[in-house]
Amino acid sequence: MRKLLISLIMFASLFSSGCSLDMLTIYKIDVQQGNALEQQDVDRIRAGMNKQQVEFVLGKPLLESPFHSDRWDYVFYYKPGYTDPSRARVTIWFEDNLVTKVEQTGDFEDPDKVLEQSKTW
Repeated sequence: MRKLLISLIMFASLFSSGCSLDMLTIYKIDVQQGNALEQQDVDRIRAGMNKQQVEFVLGKPLLESPFHSDRWDYVFYYKPGYTDPSRARVTIWFEDNLVTKVEQTGDFEDPDKVLEQSKTW
C-alpha cells in the first residue's frame, strides 16, 4: 500500500510541477504554399496593364494554364502549426495581352507579419 501511495505521489508531482502538458503534444510545422504577395502590390494591378507589367509587380503566377493563356492565378496558403489557416487568391484575366479583369478572394497579408504573429502562441 505504501509503495502504491509513493508512486502515486511521484506521478502526480511529475505532471503538476514544471512539466506542462504542451510537452506531450506533437509539434506541428508551419505550412506556406504559393505566392507570398503583399496586398499593396495586388492593389497596384489595373485594367490595361500588360503581362510584363503584371509579372514585374507580382512575379510569375503560381498557376498558368496551357489551355487558358489569358488567365493567371496567384494563390497563397499559410497554416501556422496551431492556428487557423489563411488563404488568398487573385485571378487576372487578359485580352490581347492586357488586363481586363482582376478578381480576389481573401486578403494577402504581409508574409513577415504573418510569420511573426505565428511565433507568439
